[in-house]
Amino acid sequence: MAIVKMKRLRLLALSSQREELLALLQHTGCVEVLEPEGAMSDPEWTELLTREPTSLLTVKSQAAAIRSALDTLKRYAPAKSGLFIQRQAIREREFFQPEALEKALALAEQINDQARQVSKLHTKETNLVNLKNSLLPWAPLDLPLELQETITSVIQLGTCPPAVDIAKLEEELAQAAERAQIMEVSQDKHQRYLLLVCHKEEIDEAIKCLRSHGYSAARLKGMTGTPAENIRQTEQEIAQVQRERDEIIAQIAACAGQRKSLEICQDRIEQDLQKEQAREKLLTDGTIILLEGWAAQTGLPKLEEGLKKFDCAYELLDPTPEDTPPTLLKNRKWLSCINMVTEMYSLPVYHGGIDPNPLIFGFFVLFFGIMFADIAYGVVLFAISFAITKKYRPKGTLGYMFHLGQYLGVSTAVFGALTGGLCGDAIYQFTNAFFPDHVISLPALINPLQDPMTIMGIALALGAVHMFVGQCVHIYMEIRDGRPLEGFLDVVPWWIVFVGLAVAYFKGTALVVGLGFLALLLTQGRHKKGILGKFFGGIASWYDITSWLGDILSYCRLMALMLATSVISQVFNILATLPGEGLPKPVGILVFLVIFLVGNIFNMGINIIGTYVHAARLQYLEFFSKFYKEGGVPFKPLKYQTKYVDVTTDSGEVVE
Repeated sequence: MAIVKMKRLRLLALSSQREELLALLQHTGCVEVLEPEGAMSDPEWTELLTREPTSLLTVKSQAAAIRSALDTLKRYAPAKSGLFIQRQAIREREFFQPEALEKALALAEQINDQARQVSKLHTKETNLVNLKNSLLPWAPLDLPLELQETITSVIQLGTCPPAVDIAKLEEELAQAAERAQIMEVSQDKHQRYLLLVCHKEEIDEAIKCLRSHGYSAARLKGMTGTPAENIRQTEQEIAQVQRERDEIIAQIAACAGQRKSLEICQDRIEQDLQKEQAREKLLTDGTIILLEGWAAQTGLPKLEEGLKKFDCAYELLDPTPEDTPPTLLKNRKWLSCINMVTEMYSLPVYHGGIDPNPLIFGFFVLFFGIMFADIAYGVVLFAISFAITKKYRPKGTLGYMFHLGQYLGVSTAVFGALTGGLCGDAIYQFTNAFFPDHVISLPALINPLQDPMTIMGIALALGAVHMFVGQCVHIYMEIRDGRPLEGFLDVVPWWIVFVGLAVAYFKGTALVVGLGFLALLLTQGRHKKGILGKFFGGIASWYDITSWLGDILSYCRLMALMLATSVISQVFNILATLPGEGLPKPVGILVFLVIFLVGNIFNMGINIIGTYVHAARLQYLEFFSKFYKEGGVPFKPLKYQTKYVDVTTDSGEVVE
């Protein structure tokens, strides 16, 4: 397949049919609604049309309420869940039932209100606990807290640092105020808690003396009764708050059975949110609406069939060279998984670009399998990817990843069989250590540890083929765009050079190489101005031979990663046999299995990342550099985007 053709859509429809129209666009999933820049810059249009009012803030508020309710349920009634969400199929009519939405929103508001009550009770409990903690040091004091003075004396509670010498403090206080007495109530590592009784006439002198030792009055205003009585009352209030909080949490937990309805509602509101965002881009005069956007050609039959039900007028125009249409790559389902590799780099531009997915799919799977070559690793990778795809049906990049993982697993297992790798040389090490009379080694067409140079030769040959295909694609793109001579002049002189190098190596003559460099001199500077510019441009192109050499040597990483996977697994296999020496055979086998599993799981985990990165790098740097025009804008149509459900038609077909 290729880059999907885009059409510029302009549509006029009745305002009364706006909701049904947006629902149709979302169902077909082939239209990206745009800001009507042309109409807004034209005075004649702006006099007639204004921005369409929306309920975006209301829908955002509803979405926030649902998310908050689900978070509350997750906190107080956690459900068992794995790494992936198991999507539920739901018919389109049921998905958009207004009654279900209203019911879910009411439930969300109830849960959120209960969550706010729990938060308030938690704050109240924290304050009560802090109050209790502030009273505990005064518990030994058998004196009502409201008693702060008598007819002649002042009674005050206070604190001072624990390092203060109480005896010395009492002596200085007696000298400063004869009719004052200080008593220690309790002490902890932070403070000393004191009771001051002083005649009113001498209170100022007493306070001045105490402050020189870090004394400060305690703040326990508004309390009556002794500290111990207040502590008991506070404990009762804390217990009451805890009971109320637990009751509300139990009510929240009782809503756990309705979690699925909230999840469906969240997905439903996300669709409403998309429609409201699209609605913001519409223009209206109160009677009609104007919609502009890009429509993917693959969805046009379904779109035009649906538009027949509306009182509307529309036009579909081809993009002009000045337009920047979005890029959508459409391939067969089995091939679409390679999208994740292309999208990690950059989409191709719409004008003049080419869909690289069919070109890189085979090479990517091949290179990954060569570098990760191992039967067991391949089987595990395939099994995990297949199981997750079948059970959870992930979408988007995650879906692409596990779909692609199945192909990578098969490729890995195939090359593992060719190189005799099953968790490295696990079978040989195991039988050699525990059954030396029956040593088993897997047959290998090529053993990477014994014949690395052959592997390197194959890697370089594959690299040459890879880059040759890239150059052929470059020629094709130039022919497609009406510049066949440009394509041949860009590429063919280099082919002469490469063939010449091979002839020089095998035949010992540099004649063809010389012809190749002469061809470069005559062709590669052709776009420069003036004869000297063209001449020196051709000379400068000779230096690019180093770049080509670097590119071809990059494919040595196919050999390097294959060796890394094999050697690391072999090291762990050898280590697994060492503790078993001198132990009974059953114990030794058990120890071997433990170390073997841990080591190979580690090896698989660490090398699968490196292998993927290097397989992608060979596409991005060595392959794409020959022809690729990046910088495409992603196509973002109004469509169903769900997290928990798959929306289906009445026939059970999933609406993509």
